Amino acid sequence: MTPIDPASVRRILIRVNNWIGDVVMISPAMRAIRAHYREARIAILAKSWVLESLAGDPSYDEMIEYDDGGRHRGAMGRIRLATLLRRRRFDLAILFQKAFDAAALAWLAGARRRVGYATDRRSWLLTDPLTLPPPATHHAETFLGIARALGCPILDPHPAFHLTQEDRRQAAAVLDRAGLAGHGPLVAIHAGASKEPRAWHPDRFGLLGRRLVERHAARIVLLGSASERGLMDRVASSIPRPGAFLPGPDLPLKITGGILERSALFVGNDSGPMHIAAALGVPTVAIFGPGSPGRTAPVAARAPVVAISRDYPCSPCRQDFFRECPPSPSGRPFCLEEISVEEVERAAAGLLGRARQSVP
Repeated sequence: MTPIDPASVRRILIRVNNWIGDVVMISPAMRAIRAHYREARIAILAKSWVLESLAGDPSYDEMIEYDDGGRHRGAMGRIRLATLLRRRRFDLAILFQKAFDAAALAWLAGARRRVGYATDRRSWLLTDPLTLPPPATHHAETFLGIARALGCPILDPHPAFHLTQEDRRQAAAVLDRAGLAGHGPLVAIHAGASKEPRAWHPDRFGLLGRRLVERHAARIVLLGSASERGLMDRVASSIPRPGAFLPGPDLPLKITGGILERSALFVGNDSGPMHIAAALGVPTVAIFGPGSPGRTAPVAARAPVVAISRDYPCSPCRQDFFRECPPSPSGRPFCLEEISVEEVERAAAGLLGRARQSVP
């Protein structure tokens, strides 16, 4: 496509993704768009939990909630949202989300230029359909491809996660109230995942946490959503109580980010918190099963990342559990089951050792 002249653009609508990890990975492209179209007013269209993660980010001027489970549900709800968007008179719609629905809304909203990848049979709805890069391309680079097509210079390709001083203050207060014993390194563990078969077994997280407490004097903070509370309790049951802390299932995402930023190490599955931790400069051990580190491993500028996977020939799979492969006895895919506690502990200990050596 021909790059779009910034002087011709006054209002931009950006449809971002529905997964927090993807939202972190689009942040370099968002910064590039903000810098290139510096005179334009930028609106973000996203689900409510995504808007929470973007609160305060300087890359946009306005947030619009896409409530597809409520007032924007069904055909009439989509028309209601499109009518709202049409009133904004957008010159340019940028679609990071690759679904048909995103292009249909941009078309119904009357955006003069509509840019996104030619996926999900939506090319006819786009004024500028882009060809997807090769399948092995990292997601962050795929998102940057949209910014490059628009003519945006890429000065910094590394993801970021925006925190305010108030976010950091509240995170510090949560940890101060926890009363974690000792002065060892704070290790954040997230045992959840978007789909249960993508998650390493909680008993292994529990054993890992106990070993980090007993062998490395770590203090463990267990992070997760309200729906993951049972999982967090199961992990916590294996860890000596003075060394483990569950902040609570209603912890806002920004406060979670503040706790991650204060951690010496993050250990977790291929998930949103994994990307947030790495973006905040936290040394990260990322456990991959059905996913592919080559496509979704954290991209970090300020911290080491160790991605552990088995790299099966079928990886990354379509994650249509379990039609294409049988489950292991634990109910996880074998590519995840074969990752041992010992292997993850070695990676965690190595990163903790590097962190201690870097302290003056």
